[in-house]
Amino acid sequence: MTGPRDKQTHAAADYCGRILAGEYSDALKDTLQRHIAACQAFDAIGLPVMPYIAAWKIDTSAIWYEFVSRRFLSLFASTPENLGKEFNRAILDRRVYKHENVYPDVRELVQERREIDDQRHRIRQESIQKGATEAVYKVLLPDNSVRWLKDWASVETFARDGICLSPGYLADVSMEMDQKDQVNELNIVVNRDKDLLVEAERHAALGQISAQVYHEIRNPILSIGGLAKRLSEQFPAGRPQSYMAVIVKEVERLEKILHNLFKFTAAVEFARTPIKPEGLMKSVISLFRSDLDKYGIKVTLTFAEDLPELMIDQEQIHEALVHILKNSIDAMPEGGNLEIELGVENGNVAFRIRDSGAGISIAHASRVTEPFFTTKVYGSGLGLSLASKAIQLHGEELYINMLESGGTEAVILLPVNSDNLAKSHFM
Repeated sequence: MTGPRDKQTHAAADYCGRILAGEYSDALKDTLQRHIAACQAFDAIGLPVMPYIAAWKIDTSAIWYEFVSRRFLSLFASTPENLGKEFNRAILDRRVYKHENVYPDVRELVQERREIDDQRHRIRQESIQKGATEAVYKVLLPDNSVRWLKDWASVETFARDGICLSPGYLADVSMEMDQKDQVNELNIVVNRDKDLLVEAERHAALGQISAQVYHEIRNPILSIGGLAKRLSEQFPAGRPQSYMAVIVKEVERLEKILHNLFKFTAAVEFARTPIKPEGLMKSVISLFRSDLDKYGIKVTLTFAEDLPELMIDQEQIHEALVHILKNSIDAMPEGGNLEIELGVENGNVAFRIRDSGAGISIAHASRVTEPFFTTKVYGSGLGLSLASKAIQLHGEELYINMLESGGTEAVILLPVNSDNLAKSHFM
């Protein structure tokens, strides 16, 4: 059996770790020697893997290497002493694949760099409990190239020494992961196009129905409303007149629903003109001045002085903002704050509209722009649908966010140059 003095002599000759030259048990040193011999053999054969042996103290998170493949060091242009820090800095994300008994059989869990830093201790403890770890790392190398490295390692705990020993290997799986990502992107495109086709067919059918309904129902409704108004004028003040007033009010609501339905399904002709974002926003706010005062809602509008002009269909976006503001005001019947912020984000002009209302439930968050979906007693459920449609025709989306404070934020991003707008579009 090799004695402590022999191990220290070996360590001084070709060894850059800590354990063989330190005061540790023979069991730990013997195990490490076997692992080093195996890794050296792998490295000498030239197999397409990069063996390594990592170690750490059980009560700390910092690791060091007892052995590192020459290819591993070359890949990161580093030394064994600095490799741990260099590798951690290079990580873009970490992916773990878990097998499940439901489709799909394998589930991909992606952790971004920040999440890895926050959960490093938990990840380390899981590997100790399982006795192994397996993950795929996306890393940015010193030459600014991106590689995918699959990491597999076993974990052995030496409680007497307070040391964890983790022999493992890295394999470059960049080609496989790039192919997988290409397949995933194709699947996303196929699913998106399928959803767009279904949506287009649904809107086409809805358009045909709404056009017929609009013309068939609108005339009788107008007749009922007109006669009710005339009757209310002839009856003296009292119960009959109040009944007539209800009929008139409900007829007007039906007319509005029909109008919105027809507008939602109709083809849109664009008339693009330049306009300053702050001017557009101020004109919309002025429409609601009486409602804002009535409900005690304080409006704050902030914007940068050098906002670029938009080239948009002013009528479409104006109406979209009207619907969004109306929903914000309806959410604050007891008063509150309406904060509107205009700025530039990633080359787009961003409209951020935040209210201090009760907010949207998680169950309803994904449905607020669906046609006819509403949680109001009175309402057609088409307001945000019309707003979303107008924004989509400009090549962007309407985003509805739930705020931690309980309110809701609507976000519109509009391109400064909208030359790609369709002249006519069905949604």
